[in-house]
Order: sequence, then C-alpha cells, then structure tokens
Amino acid sequence: MSTLLAKIQINPGMEAEFEDVMAYMYEQTHGTEEGVLRYEYWRGREPSFYYCLLSFADNVTFWRHQASDHHEGQMARFAACIAELDLEVVDPVPSAAPLPAATDQVCPADEPDAVREQAGTYPVGLESWWLPLRG
Repeated sequence: MSTLLAKIQINPGMEAEFEDVMAYMYEQTHGTEEGVLRYEYWRGREPSFYYCLLSFADNVTFWRHQASDHHEGQMARFAACIAELDLEVVDPVPSAAPLPAATDQVCPADEPDAVREQAGTYPVGLESWWLPLRG
C-alpha cells in the first residue's frame, strides 16, 4: 500500500486555476483508476497552501496514477501553478487510521517505461523508525 501526503504551495494568483486542475484530476482519478483508496485536496491555513492525501492499493498503482494520461495531460497546467511541492510517504497508525500499512515494493520490469520512470522519480519506501511500532 502506498499513502502519501503532499503539501503544495501555489504561485500567487493561481489558486483558482489550481483548484480547476485538481477538480479534473479528482474526477478522472476516481472515475478511471482502480486501486485508489484516497485522493483528496484541501486548502491549508496559510494563504496559497494546499494539501493532498493520496492512498493507493500498492506502490505500482500510485506510479500508474502518476503516469496516467489524465495526470500527464494536465502536467503543464499543474506545473504552472506550483511554487513548491513536498510529497511525503506516510504510514497509517493501525489503531487510528483506516488504511493499510505502507509497503516496500519494486516496480516490476514488465511495467511500461512511463510507469518505471515514475517509480524512479517517486520512490516509495519505509522509514526504519516505523518498523518497531508495527508490532
């Protein structure tokens, strides 16, 4: 399973454009992709800051999302809006979050080049300090 939390700073004045792109991405992601557990956006406390919680059945599903036609097709609009992006892999606390634990997973060699490229760009791994807390 792959869950990520993104903190996104938007270029000033681009908030409406960003929300338009994210509405499209939300619709396409939930409407066309399998294995999507969570894919949601929120406005943050600070001006021009947003958060996204993304959770997928496994890492390959996340990389396929990143390589999808609808994601790649919006990349220019998305990039024009973004001042800074911090994408962090997170691990649910079992008794306090309804998502499966994060897993290490290597991208299979038979995945398309675009998916394997996303795996290289967005590696998903486990933090060593999580392991003893998992029981």
